[in-house]
Amino acid sequence: MMKGRCRMLTSRLLILNQKEAECKEMAAYFQDSGYSVIWCTEYDEATEILSRGKNKPDLLIFDVDLPKRREYEALEKIRSLSDMAVLMLSQDDKLDSQLYAYSKKIDDYMVKPAPLPLLEAHVEAVIRRTAEKRNPVESVGALSIDYEGRKIYLADKVLKVTAKEFDLLEYFVKHKGMILSRDKILDSVWGFDYIGGYRSVDTLVKKLRAKLTKEYPYIKTVYGVGYCFDV
Repeated sequence: MMKGRCRMLTSRLLILNQKEAECKEMAAYFQDSGYSVIWCTEYDEATEILSRGKNKPDLLIFDVDLPKRREYEALEKIRSLSDMAVLMLSQDDKLDSQLYAYSKKIDDYMVKPAPLPLLEAHVEAVIRRTAEKRNPVESVGALSIDYEGRKIYLADKVLKVTAKEFDLLEYFVKHKGMILSRDKILDSVWGFDYIGGYRSVDTLVKKLRAKLTKEYPYIKTVYGVGYCFDV
C-alpha cells in the first residue's frame, strides 16, 4: 500500500436513535465505510456533544419512528447549536408529515426501513450539496473548482475536461486524503447500475493525470485498492 498522508477518513456523522441496538448497527456500518461516527440515544446527550464546540459533525442522522412534538423540540434545540445537515429517518410515510419535517429545515427525509447502502448514498449526496452551497468555488493546491459553473482551473487557467472527468475530479476533491477503492469510485461516479468494470476508472484517471501533468501529481495509486487524491 502507498505510504504518505492518505488515510481512511471522511465526514463526521452524529447518529441519534433511542434504540441502542439500531444505533450501534448503523454506527458500525458507517465506521466500516470510513466515516467518523458519534452515536447517542438521548436528545440531551446530542445537545451536550454539540455544545462542546470541537469536531462538530457534518451531518445528523435523526432516526425516529414517529416524530412528535418532543422530537421536533429536540431538533430545534440541535439546530440552534449547529448548522450541520440533518437527515431524518422515520416510519411515517405520510406526505403531510414529510412536508412538516422539511418545514423544520431538515435536508433529507427517508422512510424506514431504509437499506444501509441507500442511506449512505443519501448521506453522501446531502453532505456534497451542503459543501457546495457553502463553498461554490473550492481551491485545493493549484486546482480551483467552480461547482455552479462546472469549471476547473489549474494554476489559474481553465482546464478543459469532459463531464465525466469533472465528476471524477469533483469526487476526488470532496474525498481528499481518503483511500478510495475502485468499487467505491464506480458506485459514486458512474452509479450503482453501471455495468462497466474497473477499466473505466483506470482509463479516466489516466486521462485526468495527463491533463493535470506531472507537475501536479495529485492522484496517487494505492496498489491493490484504488486511488487517493492528496495535495
